[in-house]
Parts: sequence; structure tokens; C-alpha cells
Amino acid sequence: MLKRSQPSKRRSQALLPGAEGLEARRLLTSGNWPTYISSAELKSLLNQPVGYPVVRPNTPVLPYGYTAAAATYIDPSVGVTNGYAVIVSARSFIGPYAKLNASDGVVKIGGGTAILDNVAITANPTHSKGSDVPEVRIGSQVEISYGATVNGPAVIGAYDEASKPTYIGPGAVIDGAAIAPGAFVSALARVGPGVTVPAGMKVLAGANVTTDAEASDPALGKVTPVTAADLSDLGKTITANLQLGVGYITLYQGQSATGVSPGVPTTRTGIFNGNLSTILGSNSQPGPATTFLPAGTAPKFPSPHRGQVPAALTSFPARATGNASITQRAHQVASSVGRRNAIRADQGQSITIGSIAQTANSVTINAPNGGALAIGQRFVAGPGVVILDGASGTRSVLGDDVTVGGGAVVQGSSLGAGSTVGPMAYLLNSTFPAGTNIPAGAIYVNNALVGFVSR
Repeated sequence: MLKRSQPSKRRSQALLPGAEGLEARRLLTSGNWPTYISSAELKSLLNQPVGYPVVRPNTPVLPYGYTAAAATYIDPSVGVTNGYAVIVSARSFIGPYAKLNASDGVVKIGGGTAILDNVAITANPTHSKGSDVPEVRIGSQVEISYGATVNGPAVIGAYDEASKPTYIGPGAVIDGAAIAPGAFVSALARVGPGVTVPAGMKVLAGANVTTDAEASDPALGKVTPVTAADLSDLGKTITANLQLGVGYITLYQGQSATGVSPGVPTTRTGIFNGNLSTILGSNSQPGPATTFLPAGTAPKFPSPHRGQVPAALTSFPARATGNASITQRAHQVASSVGRRNAIRADQGQSITIGSIAQTANSVTINAPNGGALAIGQRFVAGPGVVILDGASGTRSVLGDDVTVGGGAVVQGSSLGAGSTVGPMAYLLNSTFPAGTNIPAGAIYVNNALVGFVSR
């Protein structure tokens, strides 16, 4: 938290790199800066490390005019509140429908970080008006996974791209806590106010950590040591998301027919006016410079006479990209999905969907892990559901008439026809027969019931 009348007192010395000169360009230093940010604090936010306010023209490419390899990509669907207090460093990725809310507070995000689909970051959830201004400070080499929530004041990781990667899992909640560099918080876990998860500790799935002792002592049953495999896998997924960001920036900037961007030095080649129609709705995924599918791969829907065909539909109400194939007509899907649905197969893996009966708001369907994901007919999902694939070479199948309750996370798992998953359940690498009813909050790992979500 920072004082309204004086520079902030940092919660973590890890977030104090050396100072650099203040950026002088008008588009970065003029505008409606919040009055509660002092000049000294503003200088720190913009320089320690260097960051830029998430206001136009710094979207969808931040900062304006940077080349794809050097910039941050912010999906056009991202919701930003009080953008002059949302400061982001270059070379990060902010995915579809993420929310960055700095109302009555500050959000600062370092470089080399991935904020994924439907993440909600709120600096000041209570809108307190005291002398302390809540901050959310997210460092470098951090991944905040699908549907996670971060409420300020909070510190996650450190502003040093050489530090160990830090991870917040799908559906997890960081509620006024500090997550040290190299620490992990697993799916649907919660870390409560004032708690610090130390480096090298991983909060278990569904755990509710309310004390420092619970966050640091495996004997208390809520944490376990982070493994070398955990760190290796996280490093790969962060790199993949940063590559996607480069690809999407290239899609947006690479429209030579629109001419050179005004105000960008002519020495910076390959930067044009930009074309939002390439990165909206149902649309193509990037090709090079990613290592995934070839350019031009877009979600497929049935056509009247030609079978499944790729469809670029900029007004499609969900963000759909890549190698996804849906056997339901596009207008029927559009009428069945809730707001802020993300269906992304843009990391090279296939997603097939028979039909969607109904999805609520903020549903995420993604295949980032190398496996294939198949969903049958008449799929139903509650609010905040996350559906993910499994490891490379695996195939996860959700059969016909499957219903997944609000807030549940289903990862690398298969469910037979007619199965239901209760709200806030977590299924990892598990297989269930037709007609299974998973209780609310149940945690299944490798086909074994290991507990219940306790938050």
C-alpha cells in the first residue's frame, strides 16, 4: 500500500530495482493521473521497473509503436478501470477478458508475465478512502492462470526477470497476500490477508491458507515443496504465452496496406497503423513468430454447403481462436454462450465441441498443455468454469449432456455422457464413467478423491 501524501513503503525488498530516468514522452506522462498518486510514487511506478499506463494508444500494443518482440500484448477484450493507475512493463501477455481494476488503488505488472483469460485483479476491492492506497504489485516471470482472482493489497513475485517463476493456478484467490518469487498457489486455493507464501512452497489445490505457519510448514497439510518439474513446466508455459503475444501483435501491426503509424520513427520497420479486425471475436491465431500452428488457422463452424469452414467473425460474442472446431452453427453458438467466454486453441492443440446448450459468464475453454480436448453435444457450464486439456499426447473427452457447475476446474479429465460436476470442484487427470455426479468442491487427482475445496 502507498500513502496518499508520501511515497509508498514497499512490502518486499525484492521489488526495488535501481532507478532509471523518467520517460518524457507526453503520451506516457500527461493525462488524468489519479490525485492520490504523488509525484514521487508516479516516478517510481513508471521507472522501477519501467512501465506504461494502460490507456490509448498503449493498447492493444504497449507501449505504442514498439516492435512485436519488445512489446506487451493486451487483448482488446481486457477490461481496464482507471488506466492511468494500471502500469504495465513491456514484453508481457494479458489474455482475453482479464480485468485490471485500479479504482482507488494501483496495479503494477512487470515484464515477462502472463495474465491469462478471465483473471480479475482489483487493487482496492472495498474502495477504502484512508491514507493508505492499496496496491497490487505483480512481478516478472509470473503466470496468473485462467479465472484466478487477485485482491489488493497484494505482492506476487519480484521485478526481476532472472528470478524464479511464480504461479497462481486456475480459479485461485490471492486475497491481500504476498506470494514470494518461486512460490506456487494451486487451482482453487486461497491465500488470505497478510499471509506470505515463501519461496519454494506450493499451496495445495483447494486449500485455504490463513496463517504464515500454514503457508510455510508442510506438516500442517496445506503446502508442499515446489519441484524442479513444477518450475520447468511453468517456464515453458510462460514462454509459450509470451510467444503468443508476439504473434498477436504481429497480426495487429502487420497490415502494410494501412501505411506507417504516425509518430513512429521510420527506422522501426514492420509497424503499421494496426487492424483490430484481426484480433477480435472468432478469428485467426498467430503464425510465426510463434512455434504453433500455421498462420490463418481460425475456428471452424458448419457452412450450408461446404461442411466445416474457418470463420473470421469479428462480432462473435466470445473470443475464439486457433484450431477449434464446433459442429453447431456460429449464430447458434453466439446465442448460447454467456459474456466473456474464451475458447482458445491457439497453442497448436485441437478443441472440438459438438454443441453448447448454455454457458454462463467468464467461462474459459483452452488447450495449453499439449493434449487434445473434445466436448460433446449440449454442453452446459456455470459462471467462471475452466476446462483445460491434459499433457501432450493425451485426449480429454467430456461426453454428451455434461454439466459443469460454477467455478469448477476440469483439467486433463474425461467425463462420460450425462455426468455433472458440482460447483467449485477440481478434477485433474481423472476419468469418470457416464452418469457420474461429482459433489460440490470435491478434489479428484489421478482418479482419487483427495479432499474438498475448503475456502
